[in-house]
Amino acid sequence: MNNCWLLLEKSEETRISKGIDKYKDETGKTYLYDSFVPNHKNLHADDFVVLRKENAIIGVGTIRDIAEENSTKKHRRCISCQSTDIRERKMKIPTWKCGKCAHEFHSPNESTVEVRSYTATIEGFVKLDNPPSINDVKRCALSGDGIKSQLSMLRLDCNKIQPLLNKATP
Repeated sequence: MNNCWLLLEKSEETRISKGIDKYKDETGKTYLYDSFVPNHKNLHADDFVVLRKENAIIGVGTIRDIAEENSTKKHRRCISCQSTDIRERKMKIPTWKCGKCAHEFHSPNESTVEVRSYTATIEGFVKLDNPPSINDVKRCALSGDGIKSQLSMLRLDCNKIQPLLNKATP
């Protein structure tokens, strides 16, 4: 086994911040990310992945291959502090509020940036019926304090994660 990773997939329904467009992952099939994501250069074919959707571990698989291409990405920012942590409000005016500085505004600053986009194809995906908790999986982080990590791609210690997953495999 090569490297082991915990990969985070966000649901559009529960996503609060609207400063950056979402990725269009296909759970258990493809995982999309770009050159702004920490660890984007470290995921490789044959790496083992644990997939997390929001606050639940959903399954495991292996990266078959990774396609990459040049692309662009739209960023929407607070007009006061330039944070991308902005929230669109449906019932209040002004429509936008910054999650960092709390400034309220009618429309965000928009910019388009060049990125390298990646599509990791996942093979052998197995949904876990009795998955370990996210905190138990994060405790298997290779370095740092995994429990507090907000990384979308968190490298795991393969020797620590395997016993946890053996208990959860159908």
